[in-house]
Amino acid sequence: MAPPMVLLNRHVDFSHDEAAVPIPSPCPWGASNKEMSDAVIEYLRALKARAVVASPPQLSSLRILPPPNSAPLLGLRSGHISSADKNLVALYAGGYRPGAETFAEMGAYLIYDARDGSLSVIPPIPSHDEYMAMGHQSAVVMCDATGGGYLLAELVWVMPGFSRAAVWLWESSAKEWVLKPGCLPLPPNIAMYFSIHSCFSYRGSTFCWVDLHQGMVLCDLHQGCKLSFIELPQGRPNYDASDYPGGLCAEEFRSVACVRGSIKFLAFNKFVERKPGEEYGLTVWTLYPDHPGWSISYQCSVQDIWANTNYQSAGLRQLAPSFPVLSIHQDGVVYLVVNDTSVVGKDRRLVHKAQYLLRVDMGNNNDVQVYQQKTTHIYSQLFASEFSAHRRQDHPREIEAASESGASGKKTKA
Repeated sequence: MAPPMVLLNRHVDFSHDEAAVPIPSPCPWGASNKEMSDAVIEYLRALKARAVVASPPQLSSLRILPPPNSAPLLGLRSGHISSADKNLVALYAGGYRPGAETFAEMGAYLIYDARDGSLSVIPPIPSHDEYMAMGHQSAVVMCDATGGGYLLAELVWVMPGFSRAAVWLWESSAKEWVLKPGCLPLPPNIAMYFSIHSCFSYRGSTFCWVDLHQGMVLCDLHQGCKLSFIELPQGRPNYDASDYPGGLCAEEFRSVACVRGSIKFLAFNKFVERKPGEEYGLTVWTLYPDHPGWSISYQCSVQDIWANTNYQSAGLRQLAPSFPVLSIHQDGVVYLVVNDTSVVGKDRRLVHKAQYLLRVDMGNNNDVQVYQQKTTHIYSQLFASEFSAHRRQDHPREIEAASESGASGKKTKA
């Protein structure tokens, strides 16, 4: 039986089966931008998708297969998952994002449909040099009311400057981009710093874009794509910028998702002021549609995780968890990454020993299940999707991995 939810790496390789021998694809060097773009779209339409699913905390995978015996066109070697809704997964192909200007950033959007394993190509937004993406993953897919079509929305800055915004909307039935200009009601002190970390659709009528440092922008289709802003219940992280010259990775300690019809925000109390006696740990808040404001749903200290029998039975030291991911299928369940590392030698080299994925059920006395990552190393926040529940089991391109037990010896739930 297919799992109701899967965990994926957002990075998706475009790779042949092992037996394939790549032959260089015709590359239209010297062609116009339109000819280049047309060649990219034609190449992407020849791609196929293959999913391998497994029950969490095992990782599933989504592979994109290029045409047989072909080499990547214009460096199109990978994609990046942006969002998902029911049977659909939206990806960026290549380095494309709105506002991309170089050949290395050419690409388009891909929509994977788990019902039949198909892959659809959506062209870049028109006049993309006039618009700039607000983040690395800001394309939101939403199944329409009939279940047979979908919408894709991209929130962009209108250039020049960072004072105006717009939503580009693609309807699968119309097969064209429609511009929805809007007023972005961001507080003045964060307007130019707003950057999207994740996005999702909500209740079949609202697109959500989340800056894990600042808050959420919502676009309500029932109100003419009106944009609104909601602050997060935990304030902006406070940290010494000199300690993080590359910037703070919000995904390491915060996460947002739509869980069984409710918007949830999870955060470690890291880089924020703690209350007297408050232990280091994580909290889950819920944003209920019938009243404003966030309400605390679950809390768990890291000490509770370390004290769990299954955690201790796995022989783990007291390791700091990171990259939290909320289960979108079961309320109160969160997945955490822990890395077992040590510092060795006079040069104090950091040596990686092992990596584990924890399933913590905050609604069940913080029960912990442990699974060691032996094949895929996790470097960034995982992505949760329910496309596995909508697959056709007899589809030849769909493969289901055998379920395995975690290090604790118990099988886990999604």
